[in-house]
Amino acid sequence: MLHKDEALILSTRAFGESDKIVKLYTLNSGKLTGIAKGAKNSRKRFANTLEPFNHIDVEYFEKSTATMVRIENADLKESNSGIEVSLKRACLAGFFSEFTERLTKEKEKNQALFHLLETILHAVKHVEFRTVDILYYELQMLNHLGYMPNFVSCVYCGKKPGELELVHFSPQRGGILCPGCSRTIPHRTYPQGLISRLASPDHPAEAVSDEVLERKGRELLEEFISFHLDVEFKSYRLLRSVTG
Repeated sequence: MLHKDEALILSTRAFGESDKIVKLYTLNSGKLTGIAKGAKNSRKRFANTLEPFNHIDVEYFEKSTATMVRIENADLKESNSGIEVSLKRACLAGFFSEFTERLTKEKEKNQALFHLLETILHAVKHVEFRTVDILYYELQMLNHLGYMPNFVSCVYCGKKPGELELVHFSPQRGGILCPGCSRTIPHRTYPQGLISRLASPDHPAEAVSDEVLERKGRELLEEFISFHLDVEFKSYRLLRSVTG
């Protein structure tokens, strides 16, 4: 069956002498793995379209018995031009694309995630990302994937801690603890205002410096993702090296 959709290209790799294997995240069908026959040699159908981080209109043929779709045609909607001008931009685009690729299943539709990744790849070309921006989009992705940490109520008793009590976080249990439960449950204690800042990037947590946010905010998310998702992103180490 022939399908038409729009897609964001997550990654590509060569296959044989002239073909490409392309990981797509589509608007209406989620993640797909496609083969583009002759893509490395075709100037008519695929000229500069099947490159990582491009936004395309795509036509592909799908067989119910096949694990990959066959990409028939692709037209460019928005190119990756602008990402290549700095290593930081390339690392950012690579990290969020890998985040999407590793944490989604084939053919599982998620239009909110598609539009979020579309926003990120567009913003990377025009905005200088700060640590708070990276953490914000990372949390938004976790939210759309159903993996958002619980920053609202104690994950053990359900109580909502007061603003000044919002400092205890259990990576193992996936969320915050109230002062009472923190006495008996293993957790980490974070600077006042940090969790509020993560839960709401616009929160006026003046006491949390960018340096603290960078170190402790990343620490919190790294531990949470490592424990609950058991995934290590290849692009993350490089991203950290270029963002300090």
